[in-house]
Amino acid sequence: MRSFLTPDLKDEIRRKVDLVDLVSAHVALKKAGKYYKGLCPFHQEKTPSFHVDRDKGLWHCFGCLRGGTAFDFVMQTANLTFPEAVQELARRAGVRLERTPEESRRASEREQMLRALKAAAAFFREQLHEPRIGTPARDYLTRRGIDGATAERFGLGYAPAEWDALRTTLTRKGHQSALLERAGLIQPRQRGEGYYDLFRHRLMFPITDLQDRVVAFGGRTLDPDGQPKYLNSKETAAFSKGKTLYALVLARDAIRQADEIVVVEGNIDAVTCHQFGIHNAVASLGTALSVEQVLLMKRFAGRAVLVYDADAAGMAAAERAMALFDEVELPVRVVVLPSGDPDAFIRADGADAFRALLAGALPVFDYQVAMAARRHDAATVEGKVKIVDDLLPALTAVTNPVRQAEYVRALAERFGLREDAIRQRLKARSRSRTPEHPSVTVSPAPATSRAMTVDPSVVITEGSAEIARSRAEILLLRLMVHEPEVRAQVASKLDPGDFSDPAHRGLVEALFVAPNEESGRLQERLNEKEQALFLRMLFEETTVEEKDKEKVLADAIAYLAERAPAALRRETLAREIRDAQAAGDDQKVRQLQMQYLKLVGTTDLPEGR
Repeated sequence: MRSFLTPDLKDEIRRKVDLVDLVSAHVALKKAGKYYKGLCPFHQEKTPSFHVDRDKGLWHCFGCLRGGTAFDFVMQTANLTFPEAVQELARRAGVRLERTPEESRRASEREQMLRALKAAAAFFREQLHEPRIGTPARDYLTRRGIDGATAERFGLGYAPAEWDALRTTLTRKGHQSALLERAGLIQPRQRGEGYYDLFRHRLMFPITDLQDRVVAFGGRTLDPDGQPKYLNSKETAAFSKGKTLYALVLARDAIRQADEIVVVEGNIDAVTCHQFGIHNAVASLGTALSVEQVLLMKRFAGRAVLVYDADAAGMAAAERAMALFDEVELPVRVVVLPSGDPDAFIRADGADAFRALLAGALPVFDYQVAMAARRHDAATVEGKVKIVDDLLPALTAVTNPVRQAEYVRALAERFGLREDAIRQRLKARSRSRTPEHPSVTVSPAPATSRAMTVDPSVVITEGSAEIARSRAEILLLRLMVHEPEVRAQVASKLDPGDFSDPAHRGLVEALFVAPNEESGRLQERLNEKEQALFLRMLFEETTVEEKDKEKVLADAIAYLAERAPAALRRETLAREIRDAQAAGDDQKVRQLQMQYLKLVGTTDLPEGR
């Protein structure tokens, strides 16, 4: 019997998991030389700095400096422990793991919650197809024109009208009521003891994460007088509404292919879009988008189209969205339906008419201008003033000065206004809204994948001894990281102790101990700082040309073995001479000066002799 996770078993999982496929479930990757690049899923950025090396099975972000193996990626994206990440990747790779009873008992609450949610989804699907109980939900789907194949693809189900049908079923299967409450499936009775089901007599929409695991539910009431009409699960350890998009896991491939994401409001709108061939549609789980949701869109698409209902709430949501998309710098256009919602429009006018609306969608600022012009009479002075005033919040929210200038120019041209008049109104608004204590925004570290340029002569001679030593260490490390055959040559001349920086020293020691270790296993020998250094160097290109490599290598080794210690001794003696002079110890000064002269081989003495 194999132990839970031997090094060989871990390597087997790593080899069988395609890291590019794994990461592509979260990030739109593009081939860039020997690597794949995309926007980092762990911090907000506008220029891709996230790199994946498929052959080595490693990833690294030059912006936030995170990186590691497939295990690290799953742990960080899904908030899993290491054993949970191993289980997930072993399942994906088809590698069988054995768990002891004790390890099973130690399974995390989140893992238990996900199992309970999966069981709940199965229960709801069974109830939908149950001949008597599921009739109201099946009749509703028929009236809405949702066919059986679509209902199956989206895993639609039915929550019976009984007070505790779900709780009774799941507790019989071993799921504790307290856990079901934390998962947002049941809630305690207001009077007395016990619990009752949160979702009752509702059409159920499972909400999944990017790993296609059920993390929450949306429920549409089937009672004409039922309130609320739509009910979503509460926030849990498995579900964050503001970081989730309904149907994204089903739409992901179509979004990448079109490089465009279509965002509707309601779950049923997304379902109908997919049924009629608009497979790049997702739902926002409500009218108010969050910046995290927009960042999630940008990871898969180069542009977005927002489709909102033709009511006041839909129009207001479209106007609020502009600032979010501008902040993230994701181009966005807006469609406001002439009436109803996407589901009703598609069924009444057809999918081609809906596609025509998408093709003719207005850029979001043009849409806001159109809405302002609809509210006020642009033929009058007062109407123009009100139009500009309505648009000031949107203009103020634009952080890109070039884009803001273009909006001001377009607005002035359309309504026959002077640009400087609009800018004066903007300045007046900005002054009136300046907070007494402005907030401070901390930006992530700048993203760069450019390798440090190291000239051999600079390494040896430029700058202080400390800077030169650091550059020599970095040069040798980068060569050893990229070219394993160099490691033995360096190890024959230097010891880890010859490297002054602790992270450099730790990485050198690992390279010397296991000179032929493959990169994935090697990085596991390192601490956090050493791992970050190793991954950064691995994804940086070495700038030493092949014809110069031997000379550069020899010079750097010689510097660390001979010149760096001598330079350090010179600096130490110079400091000791100054200290002895300050103390008035002439005899010690003379002794130290003689040592200094022997070391440098010249009559030059430190200043102040």
